[in-house]
Amino acid sequence: MYCPVCMSVNTGKIGSDTYYCSDCLLEFACNGNEITIYYIDPEGVSYALKDRGEAKKLVDSIRQGDELLLQETLQELTGKC
Repeated sequence: MYCPVCMSVNTGKIGSDTYYCSDCLLEFACNGNEITIYYIDPEGVSYALKDRGEAKKLVDSIRQGDELLLQETLQELTGKC
């Protein structure tokens, strides 16, 4: 299974239709032709991302290793303070 965000093959099945990408650190679920992408924060809170563009933006902030940038990106994507 390829990751729908980074196209990596480093994915693993963690549920019946749920996968985890070890390259971009996101989960994704396949339901027919529909794919839902999730970010799971270190405390276990799950954030559903609207599309691949949002997911790529989040992955970029994770890879930069800047916690403040990550929190700002999450707030922007989810609309939560």
